[in-house]
Amino acid sequence: MGRWRLVAGSGLIVALALAWPLSAGAQVRSTDLALAASQNQNPSDAEAPPVIELDPSRVEFSLGAYVGRPGGYIRVGEHGNRGTKMRLNDDLGVSFSESGDAAVAFHLTPRDAFRATFLYYFLRGRGLLDSPIDYNGEEFKNPGHATIDADFYRVGLAYERTMIIPGGLLTGSLGLTYVHFEPKLSGHGRSNTEDFARAELPVPVVGLRFDIPMGNGFATRASIGGGGLPRIDSARKENGSTVHLEQIHGDATMALTYAVTKNLVVDVGPRLTYFFIHEKSRQDDNAFELIDYGVRAGLTFKF
Repeated sequence: MGRWRLVAGSGLIVALALAWPLSAGAQVRSTDLALAASQNQNPSDAEAPPVIELDPSRVEFSLGAYVGRPGGYIRVGEHGNRGTKMRLNDDLGVSFSESGDAAVAFHLTPRDAFRATFLYYFLRGRGLLDSPIDYNGEEFKNPGHATIDADFYRVGLAYERTMIIPGGLLTGSLGLTYVHFEPKLSGHGRSNTEDFARAELPVPVVGLRFDIPMGNGFATRASIGGGGLPRIDSARKENGSTVHLEQIHGDATMALTYAVTKNLVVDVGPRLTYFFIHEKSRQDDNAFELIDYGVRAGLTFKF
């Protein structure tokens, strides 16, 4: 179900991003034509559309901050037990998510670049449980407050290729991403941590980004990307049992950007993030799903 919501949400964001500048441009053209007619002017005298050209900068560095509303669940089983499925929002009190990200891109040519990215996600909450739960083979018997620390970080490296298309720029990317995830559940003076990172592998990802100039330093940007691994052998064994891994990543964003100067660009807009991981062996059965909607603001420096 979460994967279909990812596809629908991503498609909506991209559709809005593509429709926004077109509708805005239509409104501007309608206003210009009406004004020209009222003043007996020639419509061809209207302001020319913005020039579309490749970015000549060699290095690009960006920073961003994000706040969102997370959904999903976590389940950690041990010794053949599936464990208790706990919802991030309703059961564990993870009402908000926060993240910070950084990226650096080195342009080999105006069309070609390598981009390294880093993202840190804060997912913490405190919930009130009304029944015993099983987490990683340990039973928290006494109902009451339990806290979750589900922070994770993600690193990535991708090759990008940009081309000029009618109305804007289209950038495709191909790369790898890796997530380090070790969620910890605490309650009544005890805590238990599951190390998902021991079985995680680099995941191939692809992406598309549309940049559409609007004039006067403004532009719209829409991007969608993701990838995953089917159920594969993680090359790790636990108590003689092979650990199989399934992992999915997805991101979709839309943003309004403004070039303060030729070297400084600011952006703000919605973001959708999806992350799913499942580890399965004769001993373990661990799963985590995150579906997160929110708003991101960022700065980009170009040299």
